[in-house]
Amino acid sequence: MGFNRLLTRSILSLLLLPAGLFAAGLEAERESAGALFDGSLPAAPAGDLAAGSPKDASADFLRQMKEVLSSGAWSGSTPQMRPFLFKNSKEGWSAQAQSVGLEGFLWTKKELEGKYGETPFAGQLDDYFSYLDSLLKPVSWTSDLRRALSDLRASAMTGPEKNARLNLILENYVAGLHSNMERYDAAAWAKKARIYELFPRAYNLAGSRGGNFFREFRASDFDRIKKMGFDAVWPMGILPIGVRGQTGTGGGSPYSISDHATVNPDLGTEEDFKKFVRLAHGAGLRVIVDFVVNHTSLDSRLLAENPDYFVSYRYAGACAPDYFDVSWSGSRYCVHHGGFEYGGGVSSWIDTAQVNYSNRALRDRMTAIVKGWVTKFDVDGFRVDMAYLALNNVFSRTWQKSMPSDEFYRQLISTVKAAKPSAAFMAEAYAYQEDLGACGFDTIYSKHEDARPEGQTGWYNASESGDASAMQSSINRNAFLAWQAGGAGSVMFAGNHDEPAPERVYGKRLPAALALTMLYPGSVMVYSGAEIGYDAYIPTEHKPLPFSAPCEINWDGGDPWVKKVYQDVFALAERTRSELGDYDIEPLWPAPGQGWAGYILKSKDKPGLRRAVIGNVTWTSTRADLPQAGFSGSLAPGEYRFLDLK
Repeated sequence: MGFNRLLTRSILSLLLLPAGLFAAGLEAERESAGALFDGSLPAAPAGDLAAGSPKDASADFLRQMKEVLSSGAWSGSTPQMRPFLFKNSKEGWSAQAQSVGLEGFLWTKKELEGKYGETPFAGQLDDYFSYLDSLLKPVSWTSDLRRALSDLRASAMTGPEKNARLNLILENYVAGLHSNMERYDAAAWAKKARIYELFPRAYNLAGSRGGNFFREFRASDFDRIKKMGFDAVWPMGILPIGVRGQTGTGGGSPYSISDHATVNPDLGTEEDFKKFVRLAHGAGLRVIVDFVVNHTSLDSRLLAENPDYFVSYRYAGACAPDYFDVSWSGSRYCVHHGGFEYGGGVSSWIDTAQVNYSNRALRDRMTAIVKGWVTKFDVDGFRVDMAYLALNNVFSRTWQKSMPSDEFYRQLISTVKAAKPSAAFMAEAYAYQEDLGACGFDTIYSKHEDARPEGQTGWYNASESGDASAMQSSINRNAFLAWQAGGAGSVMFAGNHDEPAPERVYGKRLPAALALTMLYPGSVMVYSGAEIGYDAYIPTEHKPLPFSAPCEINWDGGDPWVKKVYQDVFALAERTRSELGDYDIEPLWPAPGQGWAGYILKSKDKPGLRRAVIGNVTWTSTRADLPQAGFSGSLAPGEYRFLDLK
């Protein structure tokens, strides 16, 4: 009680000081977080301490908030801390915090104490304080919090009293930082974006209007997308495609790029694309475009500018395997095909050329190109293809190169966001998610993520497998990612242009898989044609819309059953968002022997309003008991229930 009285008095004194004693704008916002850790319920900062607007916030302040909340400090490509390891002294197991920062520490601490009580972890109380001080120390404006934690650590309170007070302090401090993140993170929209991916070459506008795609795309076409519940469009494959080495008969791979800086003339002019973006914005839709970071085509503009931008060497003889020859400025170069580390070697895409991220000039060139998409075309975000391949650790190991000290993505993302703070970056990544989040990515694919102790937490791979345990681990992980504000959110999907058609993957399990995906409060994605069950699969390419053969969606075709599944789930998702407003989710854990997966939806706008969704994404029927919803019965494969909670 003595500590609480002292802390409250100090905070009240702080709030009563003349506003002029504090630095205006940014510094005042830093103080506002400190004013929220007095043990009371989270509240809005006092008026004097909430001055400022997004334009006053520096990129450094936003980066530091993300560091405190999520990533912790990094030195170049190396994290300076690892997530806290909670140890259950009674049962002898450990659990890793969801992230290094305050959010991951607090979320995991409360989750474990809620399930097992605080006693099994009581022996770590002193470790909590040491860990938190190390986390906060690099960021000077956390000094008030560090001082409060130091005072609590030294107080005469009992261990349980200290632990309870610690939870309150962290809850309120995190609430203060969340308030600041809402105000200053202009790209936070991406963490809740509902993305409709479309393939212009195959989209087949109604009536095949006879003109180029961007020129012919109308406001009514965007209205159709908006009415399905989407708020962002990703026109995939809009960059010019190389001719040299082109594969297949469908027009080439959209990821063999001849010019990263402009649109494919087959789809329209730059002015046509600008109109496309304006119409999308007018319909309330944001526009995301690809940034193919790892490679170009064999005849790209970048390669013509300078082969030293690529993994290459000068040589007069025959090129080694996986290289192709290029003549430039009187010299002959051997350039490696674009590739990735696989099976102890490098696997190559034979229609691509490998960009060299050990070259600083190339980094600057790519940064300028990507920035041009926001300054010239006003796009809203970038889906970065195979993003983890350009990380220093990955690139250095794959290509045996000495890398610059800092990550390319820090340069890229900070430069683009300086030009347009709301510009968002979505990573296609199947490894190194922690590194990409620390570099500033806003969202990351939830497909394959197995680096955490609990195993597979990527939603696509977990749900595809039909493993109920993996699905619940993924839901638990994604519940945290949807709640947190400091790190990268996740993008959940049941299919995209790289995966087989959802009905081919899930079969009769599709309704449950789609419901659990589309009700997720974070970002979700659907590929055009999926909503009618259109699948143009060919034996040599499992994509629903193949790249290697001519293909157009037949909007009068598809699968009626699949179409009905999508209509029902889209309608449910729309009703749910209308009823609950903004919401978080909490995992539901099936009883032993039960194979369903699900979660509780908890309205943030209407406290106390809760719903639950459970579904069977396994291949066999399962018992499902959810007493708090009054439900007990059997779920067939693919069956799901949306339930009121008592």
